[in-house]
Amino acid sequence: MEHGYWIPSKPVYTSLLWQYQAQAHVILACGEAGRAVLRLYQQRLPDQSVTVLYLPMENADYSNSIKALAGDSLQLFESEAQLMHAFDALLAKACMGTRLYAAGEEHFLWQLTSVAARHGVLSSDIMREQAASLARPVYCVHCKTITPHVTTNIAVCSGCHRHLFVRDHFSRRLGAYMGLMVDAEEPGNVPVAEEIYP
Repeated sequence: MEHGYWIPSKPVYTSLLWQYQAQAHVILACGEAGRAVLRLYQQRLPDQSVTVLYLPMENADYSNSIKALAGDSLQLFESEAQLMHAFDALLAKACMGTRLYAAGEEHFLWQLTSVAARHGVLSSDIMREQAASLARPVYCVHCKTITPHVTTNIAVCSGCHRHLFVRDHFSRRLGAYMGLMVDAEEPGNVPVAEEIYP
């Protein structure tokens, strides 16, 4: 385990705060992260236009509460793919000075970052809040598959089905933590997985 010291590659997340010196504001969130949107709306509202893209989840739907605060600026989606497509289209016509705010699990945050990067948006220009779960997206260095929502220190790759040790090293380019085959030297010797990213 890589605990007890700071990992330079590991992202640091903060609570969402309005960036008042902007031309427009775009907020993206899913499920439980709707609470972060509600907290953002408790702050003094900016003078510029605000757009909220929200994906309600079966066990966490804050769409009615967000609608009461955001009104017609709220857009709801039925899938992550739909939200990402709408975000991509929005960025294609966004003006300079648009500020981006994202709240959700790491997999969601870094998918958004990847979409934004295609439009020239720097990772450092996106304010991110990790909400709900600490689950990690894990990149298998063996088959190049990213397995989302991993909560244990050892996970089965969704691509090649190897047992991977989930490292603390994070790749911003891939938007995932590195996963290495745990029983490479002793095939079949797989330690019991522990849930450490609930």
